[in-house]
Amino acid sequence: MDTTPPHDSNSRELLQRAIEAGLQFVPGIGGALAVTFVTAVTWRLNQKREEWLRALAEGVEDLRQQLGDIDLDALVSDGRFTDAVVSAARTVEHTHQTDKLDALRNAVLNSVGPDAPDADTQSIFMNMVDRFTPSHLRMLALWDDPPAWFSSHSLPYPTSSGNRARTVEAALPEMQGQGQLITLIAGELKTAQLLTADMAGIVSDQGMMQRLTTDFGRQLLRFISPSPVG
Repeated sequence: MDTTPPHDSNSRELLQRAIEAGLQFVPGIGGALAVTFVTAVTWRLNQKREEWLRALAEGVEDLRQQLGDIDLDALVSDGRFTDAVVSAARTVEHTHQTDKLDALRNAVLNSVGPDAPDADTQSIFMNMVDRFTPSHLRMLALWDDPPAWFSSHSLPYPTSSGNRARTVEAALPEMQGQGQLITLIAGELKTAQLLTADMAGIVSDQGMMQRLTTDFGRQLLRFISPSPVG
């Protein structure tokens, strides 16, 4: 399978030229600088998009080799798949974060799987991945199975009762001392119906390791996780 992404369309090239022409009228930006600016930005945007599309194409090829019964023509004609690709590609344009890029790739590959969410739910999930940060996604994964998270990351469990923010700080070392950020992120996940509780209040040591994801939250995690292939 050819995993080389398509090149820019004529309409995209025309848009680039229009931007270039417009910049020439911005005070302080001459024609040569405008060309350099547009060339550099366009090259980087194209590179990001093509790198992600290449990774997606490689993922499709991996599935084809493992399952052996994927009809590629039917795949690219499936509205769920094409909608997912278009939605993900828009997010790729404005993120450099590997966690989000991987989540988008997995979501597209899972969009036509046997357990794929319905089209409306997929659209909601893609919008969530677009607006959420990698910290949102990691915190959601943590609260889906805290003991498994600590075990897989070789981290010690919290040793006493307290508020659940202590669990987050122990599980996500980059968030230590970020109590307000932890509270904000957990609150947004709860508001989105992905968690059943926020980080406020004192809980027992068992409560600090209790699963908090809703059914909707677990469905989102499955959608953005690598698909197991038997």
